[in-house]
Amino acid sequence: MYEILSQIKSPDDLKTLSRDQLKQVARELRQAIVDHLSQTGGHFASDLGAVELILALHTVYSVPKDKIIWDTGHQCYAHKMLTGRLERFSTLRQYGGISGFLRREESEYDLFGAGHAGTSISAAYGFAVARDFAGKSNEEHVLAVIGDAAMTAGLALEGLHNAGHSGRNFVVVLNDNEMSIAESVGALAKYLAKLRVTPLYQSLESRTSGLLKRIDKTPGQVVFRAAGSVLKHNLTHLVSTENSGVLFEQLGYQYIGPVDGHDLDLLIDLFTAIKSIKGPVFVHLLTVKGKGYEKAEEDARKWHAVTPPMFKETAEGTAASSKSSGQSWTSYFSKTILELAAEDPKIVAITAAMPDGTGLTPFSKQFPDRYFDTAIAEQHAVCFAAGLAAEGMKPITAIYSTFLQRAYDMILHDVAIQNLPVLFCLDRAGLVGDDGPTHHGVFDIAYMRHIPNMALLAPKDGPELVQMLRYMVQEHVVGPHAGPIAVRYPRGNAPSVEWPVESAPIEYGKSEVLLDGGDIALFAYGNMVVPAFEAAKTLRAEGIDAALINLRWAKPLDAETILTYAKKTRCMLVMEEGVVHGGVGSAILELLAEAGVTDVRVKLFGVPDKFIEHGAIPILHQLCMLTAHDFAAAARDLLGKPQPEPVAVAREARHESLTA
Repeated sequence: MYEILSQIKSPDDLKTLSRDQLKQVARELRQAIVDHLSQTGGHFASDLGAVELILALHTVYSVPKDKIIWDTGHQCYAHKMLTGRLERFSTLRQYGGISGFLRREESEYDLFGAGHAGTSISAAYGFAVARDFAGKSNEEHVLAVIGDAAMTAGLALEGLHNAGHSGRNFVVVLNDNEMSIAESVGALAKYLAKLRVTPLYQSLESRTSGLLKRIDKTPGQVVFRAAGSVLKHNLTHLVSTENSGVLFEQLGYQYIGPVDGHDLDLLIDLFTAIKSIKGPVFVHLLTVKGKGYEKAEEDARKWHAVTPPMFKETAEGTAASSKSSGQSWTSYFSKTILELAAEDPKIVAITAAMPDGTGLTPFSKQFPDRYFDTAIAEQHAVCFAAGLAAEGMKPITAIYSTFLQRAYDMILHDVAIQNLPVLFCLDRAGLVGDDGPTHHGVFDIAYMRHIPNMALLAPKDGPELVQMLRYMVQEHVVGPHAGPIAVRYPRGNAPSVEWPVESAPIEYGKSEVLLDGGDIALFAYGNMVVPAFEAAKTLRAEGIDAALINLRWAKPLDAETILTYAKKTRCMLVMEEGVVHGGVGSAILELLAEAGVTDVRVKLFGVPDKFIEHGAIPILHQLCMLTAHDFAAAARDLLGKPQPEPVAVAREARHESLTA
């Protein structure tokens, strides 16, 4: 199927191919991305847009001797295929298969792992300094490849600033496709937009590419001579107007661009020339997100990441939606804040470059003056929210759990110390599945619970999320409990459950008793309430009088209810979809110790002290023992009841697979 690509076992094989053969490889790479992702799903448009860039880099440079450090990693499927992983690509993002991001343990060619944006420049600069200490500055090349949206991350700008005036041989390659997951925003995005439409770029192919191709067999030598001449902008004059790229030049880089990132001949010639340039270089490439797949080129935002049904719908001419039926947690959030904002003009919404994922796109359209996209700058987003809250606004700060980690200091220093009522809404909390350890939102309970003044809560279902959001903006921002508060909710569809009692109003620090019982008490937090309810029903059918408490709050805990059932049952299970260490279970153990309640048997369920791999969420729940079967089995163990044989065998097998 892939005539040449299937023969490439390492990047060294590319160096024996003609230019025409390399262009055939580019076509086969795109076809392979389409073929495999139509079966597995994954990041799509960004990978199609990076094909020629990746192919040129691996043709010119010799990785792993030369160091190419990729930002985020979701643009690197072609890189994986060219480095010996084509045969395993059908396992992409599946449990036990290859990762959708870069992993050092997966390949010697993945020199630095990444799942969050903005890390490549700082990390690559570290590689460059280490190279120089080893005395190899003239032998090894170091490049950071970063997308235009990732350049808005504070860390990227810090790294760019620090490395620029170092004088070290160091290359930053900007893969500029005008957007991240959504359109790029901010002053830097506007600056890059101006560079994209410079007069030179309008005729770049005929002027620059033609110039380089006319130089007989030695493009690198001639460009190198130009770089060493007295021209004001050195190499820049071959590909740029005099005033373009001045920002990067002031930071210490020789700016080259903007260059057509899909002209493979030009890219190979250009990177060959750059190998001879001394000092920091900034290469600005223009690419098209979704290149080569018409639907993705037309709507790169929709096709940023794909699922197999999207290809089926496109083939059938429907392309209605790839999402399953049912209302998602994000949808509950999105609809509720629209209603709340219509009632309260003080409500504003903030996202860090994730308007679609967080459900804020409808808000941005209905209340554009009260919507703020900070780009990939979570630290700024949180500190900005603190300033808004200090002046009486109600900032709903919607950020994925895993990305809010990046703003930890601002949560503590700028929000909590000043006890400002910033309203954090943490989407994708818990295990998120195919994206793996960089994206699992399992740390937020632990990294926020120990911060003074912080309040934490989580809903059992969609209607309870609506209740909590209303409580946050209408009650928590005023009165004796006013201060920062965070609600967490998972990825995917919210459950539809017929609960045994009518949902009680949300009260500060109060849990909800769903089932009363005297044999054992199950304390569940957030989306673990549903499997805990299933376990409780199973136990009660077996004659075990199980109580079920929907904790609602991780901080403050409902001490009265917890201690009541601890003393009543002397047997407790606590379940959460977050790390066990420092989580809700730890908080309950601390409460029991402080109250002097010691004769209670307690079993904690949560994510163990290891990074959980990528895979379907049901598989990960089984591995982490976060299922109704596991809860029921643990209850029987604590009560000394016999286990049904199939359950006992399955439970043992899951435990062994997790700890192996």
